[in-house]
Amino acid sequence: TLAIIKTYTMKYILLLLFLIPVLSFSQNFEGTLVYENDIEIAEKFSKQLGMTKEKMMESGQFFEETLTTYKNGNYLSKPNKGKIKVVYLSERNEILTIDKKSELVPAIKAEIDLETELKEKSPKITVEQTDEIFLNIKCSKVIVEWETGTYEYFFNSDYLKMDSTLYSNHKYDMWSEFLKLSNSLPLKIVKRMDGMMTITMTLKEIKEHSVNDKIFKLPKLELSKEFVVTKGNQVYYEKK
Repeated sequence: TLAIIKTYTMKYILLLLFLIPVLSFSQNFEGTLVYENDIEIAEKFSKQLGMTKEKMMESGQFFEETLTTYKNGNYLSKPNKGKIKVVYLSERNEILTIDKKSELVPAIKAEIDLETELKEKSPKITVEQTDEIFLNIKCSKVIVEWETGTYEYFFNSDYLKMDSTLYSNHKYDMWSEFLKLSNSLPLKIVKRMDGMMTITMTLKEIKEHSVNDKIFKLPKLELSKEFVVTKGNQVYYEKK
């Protein structure tokens, strides 16, 4: 139904906003980043779901800022407002969305690129030079083209170097492939979903500090017996 489609679309948008990579002026950054988010919704898609940026902000479905904390290949993202957080643990290689108001914890298997698995066709990945400048740094960009949309990762290999092996199994969003090509981290990301929306994330503030591993601790989880997915890249847990 339309209501179900709208609900899952909102969860997908939140996940896209939270999946923002680490930025660093040293080999591997440890600390918190603040990203500024923007969204443009396709007119037809907006009318079908009654969705606008303003309505999404009012209902807590879109956030203008995301705070992302990183340490040793793990990350935790949360909005500047709200009680939802997304945690990625490299040893689990899962991206878990945790809502204090819900006992259900949906997760993405990060080793799977969904379109590659379903259509048995990998996205086209290219590197281009650009005239774009962010934080006074001229950028190249990696372009990832799926049949359903395109991502652009802006970077400069002389800055923000990152050890790609920390995310070698993070195939989701082709993050591992981006790092292999760039050997550095992006200054900006543009995610275009054809016929739906475009989400742009731009770094606003860097807070380098020691991170306590406790922030990545998950609640006790067990596989959901009610929500079972046999194909794709999703799995559902319930809090014990």
